[in-house]
Amino acid sequence: MPSRPALSLLWSEEFADHHGGQLLEDIWNFDIGDGSSAGLVGWGNNELEYYTEDSVSINGDLVITAQKITPDSGLNCYYGPAQWKSGKIHTAGKIGFKYGRIEIKAKMPNGVGTWPALWLLGANLLDGVTWPHCGEIDILENTGAHPFQVQGTIHGDKYFGENGITKIIQSPTTLSSDFHTYAINWSADSIEWYFDDLCYNTINRTDVEAQGKPWPFNQEFYLIMNLAIGGWFAGDVDSDLNGAELHIAAIRYYSIDGVGELILH
Repeated sequence: MPSRPALSLLWSEEFADHHGGQLLEDIWNFDIGDGSSAGLVGWGNNELEYYTEDSVSINGDLVITAQKITPDSGLNCYYGPAQWKSGKIHTAGKIGFKYGRIEIKAKMPNGVGTWPALWLLGANLLDGVTWPHCGEIDILENTGAHPFQVQGTIHGDKYFGENGITKIIQSPTTLSSDFHTYAINWSADSIEWYFDDLCYNTINRTDVEAQGKPWPFNQEFYLIMNLAIGGWFAGDVDSDLNGAELHIAAIRYYSIDGVGELILH
C-alpha cells in the first residue's frame, strides 16, 4: 500500500478558542452590500442577500446567519428593499495559500434557497486579472434544495459558470444534520476533493490542458466563506424560510510532504 502523505499544520482557526467572539482583523475582511459597489450586481448570480458585518458572529463556532428582513430595514438591493441579509468573509490581501491541504469543518444550513460556499479565488484578481481567468476552486458548494449533495468544482477560462469542471456525490445524511470536513489536497499538477475521509474527485492538470484549457492554479489563492440566498444556482427561496445558519468549527491548512505555503501580507 502507498504511504500516507505527511501533513504539517501551517495555520489554523479554531473558532472555539475565540473567547472574545471577534474575527481577527489581520486575517479576515467583510464583503458588504449586494455586490453593486464591486460591479457585481447580485454578486454576479442574481442573489437576494445584502451582506452585513453583524451577520457573522463567533459563539463556539463561527456562524454566518442569513435572516429574512422587512422592507423598512434600511438596506437596499439592486431589486429594491433587501429581502435578506447574510454574511461573507474572506482573506484577500491578508493571508493566502499555495498548494497543500485546506480543510474546513462545517455544518451546512437548512432550507430551500440557501447557498453556502467554501471557496478560493486566485489572488491575482486583486492585481486586475479578471474572473474566471484568475481561477476559482470551490471546496464545497451546496444548496438547500439538494440537502444531501456534496459538490466541488474548479473554474477557469473556457470552463466557468455552468461549465465548471465538477463532481457531485450524495451524503448518506443531510449536510445540515451534523458537522463534516470538506477539504482539498492541492498540488501543482492536481486537485483532490475530500468529504470527511473520502476522496471523491481528482482533477489533473494534464487532463485540463489536453482539452486546450488553462490551469490557473499554480499561484496564491485566498479563502472565502459565505451564505448566499437565492440566485441562479440556489433557485427559488422557500416562502416559509425565515432564517438559516452556516456553522464553521475550524479551518486547518497543512503542507503535504513539505509542499504548501502560507503567504502573509
